[in-house]
Amino acid sequence: MKSWSSRPNSRGNSVAQLCAFFGMLALVAFVLMTIADVLMRWLFNSPINGVADAGPLIVAIVAAAFFPLSLAGRHHVSIGFLGSFLGTRATIWLEAFAALVTWVFFILLAWQIVRYTVELRQLGQTTWVVQIPIAPWWVVVSAFLVVCVAVQLGVVLTAFFRAKE
Repeated sequence: MKSWSSRPNSRGNSVAQLCAFFGMLALVAFVLMTIADVLMRWLFNSPINGVADAGPLIVAIVAAAFFPLSLAGRHHVSIGFLGSFLGTRATIWLEAFAALVTWVFFILLAWQIVRYTVELRQLGQTTWVVQIPIAPWWVVVSAFLVVCVAVQLGVVLTAFFRAKE
């Protein structure tokens, strides 16, 4: 039987893939909405109201939706020159430390985005043209960042168990 630390973080990966799938759907919706708006402008000189308002909100969701998958797959920039000088064992511990720092960063990022979302809700912020409430969109972004914290915790635990072995 495999130990806990040697199993892939399947729940974290599944949740991350689900988030990315949602992000992909949002991206496709954004592209289709933009194409429709451009065609309406070109053919009828009549843009679709709200596309310019919803666009930045959708982009924020799309960006946040792909963070968990990136974290789960460890698809981030790393600098390995220090580890090559210190050896394999030190490299494993440096990777564990980097995973911990990344986790702390995402905790702070999620905390600030949640605070921002609460502030948007309290102020009743809306978009300029069609008055779309902004807070619900940022609730989705906040949720993705909270998922990032959970996914990265799995990465941290796996990295430290690997370093201990």
